[in-house]
Amino acid sequence: MPDATPMHKMRRAATIAALATAPWAVAGAAEFRLEPADRTRIGVNQSITAFAVFQEPGNDPYPRYVDPARVAWTSSQPGCARVSPQGVVTGITECSSVIEARYLGLTSRLVVDVSGRWIERRVNVAGQGQRRYAVYLPNHLRPGVPPAVVIAMHGGGGTAMSQAATSQLAEAAHERRLIAAFVEGSGPIQTFNAGACCGAAQTRGIDDTAFVRRVIDDLIAQDGIDPARVLATGFSNGGMMAHRLACELPDRIAAVAALGGGSGEFDALGRRYYRCEPAHPIPVLHFHATNDRNYPIEGGRGDGISSTPFYSIAATIADWRKRNNVMAKARVERLGASTVCEHHEQPADPRQPSARVTLCTTDPTDVYDAATGIVFGGGHSWPGGVKSRAAGSDVPVADVDANAVIGAWVLGR
Repeated sequence: MPDATPMHKMRRAATIAALATAPWAVAGAAEFRLEPADRTRIGVNQSITAFAVFQEPGNDPYPRYVDPARVAWTSSQPGCARVSPQGVVTGITECSSVIEARYLGLTSRLVVDVSGRWIERRVNVAGQGQRRYAVYLPNHLRPGVPPAVVIAMHGGGGTAMSQAATSQLAEAAHERRLIAAFVEGSGPIQTFNAGACCGAAQTRGIDDTAFVRRVIDDLIAQDGIDPARVLATGFSNGGMMAHRLACELPDRIAAVAALGGGSGEFDALGRRYYRCEPAHPIPVLHFHATNDRNYPIEGGRGDGISSTPFYSIAATIADWRKRNNVMAKARVERLGASTVCEHHEQPADPRQPSARVTLCTTDPTDVYDAATGIVFGGGHSWPGGVKSRAAGSDVPVADVDANAVIGAWVLGR
């Protein structure tokens, strides 16, 4: 699975721990900060991890993620948002709280706004029994207007809660007054059956398309969502699953946005795992970093524990251009310093239906720490999001917000 902790990174866990607990000599120029930076939003009953980051310029070329047990954590409103000794912040009631972290005489703060609700649910899926998903419901949805919904899928080994934390989609849902639903994979290491990958879901032939269909039915029944405004998104294995949903569920999904995971219809050796023959064109947006070592942009085997030779992103986009009846010529848009989006919008055959295909390529300076296996900026991460808690996880770029692109590209506002 492309996003699970790679073996070489697992072997370096002791190195990471040693670096995190090293007795740093604090210089005047030392930097201590929290991630997410400055401010974030979570729902009641939702949790996120605040990461304490320390860097001493000149002596330390890379930021270091400090062992949270060495940090003194406090919350200005513990009845609103409590913080554990491990830096895990949980929303209790709606209000705002300042999370303060102190380390080696340095202090950093994070404002956490708690609003809306985090609700865990179960649905029955034929042949699978009960499957789980969670919903973030903003508290200011438009009265009388069926809300749009974003259905998000985590990477291999992830959870609904971890996907919400790394993607920051609750914040985006609040801003755009829509619902965010986070589905859980299956198996001892939770994955989705995206075709060529991943884990037990793939080897057991789990029908995750049927699962998402049931989730949509449940969202319509319980939350009155607009069935014409359903977006599927996902990261890594979840991104691969988003591509599969575009193939198999275009009657229920208006568009897909995949990040860090290409098509699983084929692998790099040309083996086919399912047939992608959607009844009509469906808009597809894809984000990928040139320095992604878990799912290489050119395809093939990555640094993750999956043995899948991944289908290239160029081939993934070429296939979608053909299915969606759009030309190879693209309108180019630059986002921030690192990212270029190629919008394929012009119909190849004007007499036939078409749908746009967009590839956003993030090409940051490749700051890679071989000692820890961490990419500081880009790599296998959600642009504009927060790093995962998994050891050796990459750090997202900060100059582009994938959620803003997804919202504007799909929802148009």
